[in-house]
Amino acid sequence: MTPLLEFDHVTLGYSSSPVVRDLSLAVEAGEVVALLGPNGAGKTTTLRAASGLLTPMAGTIRFDGADLAGRNPVQVARAGLVQMTDARSVFRGLTVEEHFRLRHRRQTLDRDLAYDYFPALRKLAKRRAGLLSGGEQQMLGLGRALARRPRVLMVDELSLGLAPVIVQRLLPILRRFADDADAGVLLIEQHVQMALSIADRGSVLVHGDLVVEGPAEQLLRDRHLLTASYLGSNENLDHEQAQST
Repeated sequence: MTPLLEFDHVTLGYSSSPVVRDLSLAVEAGEVVALLGPNGAGKTTTLRAASGLLTPMAGTIRFDGADLAGRNPVQVARAGLVQMTDARSVFRGLTVEEHFRLRHRRQTLDRDLAYDYFPALRKLAKRRAGLLSGGEQQMLGLGRALARRPRVLMVDELSLGLAPVIVQRLLPILRRFADDADAGVLLIEQHVQMALSIADRGSVLVHGDLVVEGPAEQLLRDRHLLTASYLGSNENLDHEQAQST
């Protein structure tokens, strides 16, 4: 089966400086993949490249089997590859309802789908986004992303600035969406355990290199391997891998 989103030996960077090196990663239909790693590892750069905001220095990024080279961000989004950034994508002066009346790049948003996933938004329909709590604003941003019915949704730090209890309510929505829509989700998240709890697979980037990948359940069980990968110590990582085989 052809992955919905595939990075094939991709190197990314700015000017002549690589930030991500030789990355191979795939997201299948109905799958949640957690892209983990410390700050500065190259995770957001990876999503920017898939969105058409950054041209790979080497390798190929494919969406539904087609090379994304030459496509701009508008074309990528219209094809069904949608990114939710770490900045809450809300207009403070507009009400919740007005957010769903806006056409996004000539695409009509499915308000009812968003309300199905977030019934609380229906109750807040007349409230201006600037008066919502941080969690409610993130709910609105995610609701608008889902209302575009993406084939692959890329989410960058959904938890940023939110209390863990709010994150625990929001992350399962991504799992449910992947299952309901047979869509792919690529998730960047600093709450590692929470991310892996709703993911099928996890991949860890450290200093631009993919150092660990595997089933989410396995990574959750092998905390020592996961910790070693975050430390970026090849010696520790090799030792932990040897113990797990």
